[in-house]
Amino acid sequence: MRLVELPHFGRTVKGLTLALLASLLLAAAGHATGQGQYFEGRILGIDEAAGEAHVDLGNGQVIRAELGYDPAQEAADGPPAFRVGDRVEIYSSPGAGGQSRYAVSDWVRRPALLLLAGLFLVVSVAVARFKGLRAFVATAASLVLVITFVIPSILAGHNPVIISLAGVGGILILAIYFVHGINWSTTAALVGTLVASIVTMVIAIIFSDLANLTGFGTEEGMMISFAAAQVNLKGLLLAGLLIGALGALTDITIVQASVIRELAHTNPELGVSELFRRGMNVGLDHIGSLVNTLVLAYTGSALPLLVLLSVGDVDWFRALNLEMVAAEVVHTLVGSIGLVLAVPFTTAIAAFMFRGDKLPVKPGELEHGHAH
Repeated sequence: MRLVELPHFGRTVKGLTLALLASLLLAAAGHATGQGQYFEGRILGIDEAAGEAHVDLGNGQVIRAELGYDPAQEAADGPPAFRVGDRVEIYSSPGAGGQSRYAVSDWVRRPALLLLAGLFLVVSVAVARFKGLRAFVATAASLVLVITFVIPSILAGHNPVIISLAGVGGILILAIYFVHGINWSTTAALVGTLVASIVTMVIAIIFSDLANLTGFGTEEGMMISFAAAQVNLKGLLLAGLLIGALGALTDITIVQASVIRELAHTNPELGVSELFRRGMNVGLDHIGSLVNTLVLAYTGSALPLLVLLSVGDVDWFRALNLEMVAAEVVHTLVGSIGLVLAVPFTTAIAAFMFRGDKLPVKPGELEHGHAH
């Protein structure tokens, strides 16, 4: 049986490209911050005695910028040091006597990210051709939606849960319809994903209350509480959970809807219950690997925290009670529950829609290249 071509590809491109583009867009080339400003330049030389770097700003101006550490006493096990030739970000702030004060703040990483994003686009198109390009474009559009709607709405003090659900609807339309086409299979997948997302959010709300999660358990949460006190941190925590699990939900629902579509087309006499049973047989094969993928993704993002707890000799039973750890556990388990529930939800919806093969088949809807 022929099912969805590269069923994991759209979700993979969407998730990875979103991370890449977010890094590129959120790091502006030069921007004002308070009374200071950022510039880019290249280190021409380092004055170890003064703890300064000579930096060429690229406009014919060479400035002396503080390094923030003593190059002569750099610890072997300390953070990496700036070197001659490095492209760096310079922070300029008003100094004594009206003179600007410069400091080397960080490396310039945007060129490497742009190169990596370009490589990813080339590989995506080479492997999945036009579908890879569409997935890349849909991800960029989803990111624009997050930046122009979700984030400003949350910063305006609106409920992050409601805003994220609205944003998820737009992201799903872009991710499913634009990448996989507008047809009855993708419509069933869209409805199944929305239902699973709502149920996931309800479960997340219940258990975040039971676990007394506040959103203040991370450094980012504390910083937001000072910089944007109007933001509902607990709602932001829940919104992040939903968006984080969205890619895996889309993956499994596309597969399930396509399975039922082709089963009904091949055997129109199959009823709803039989379509559901056969579809679940396929879905169960995917659940284990996708849940494992989700768990490993959350574990990977929390790995520095786990190492820190181990170094601090914190008892793991005690660590589970820390909000920063409890929040990751809730993220992982609730996301996994939503992923598992998405399979029967989408299978039931698709079985009801496609029973008797009454809906017209659109061109390309059954011509996918993944055999099962």
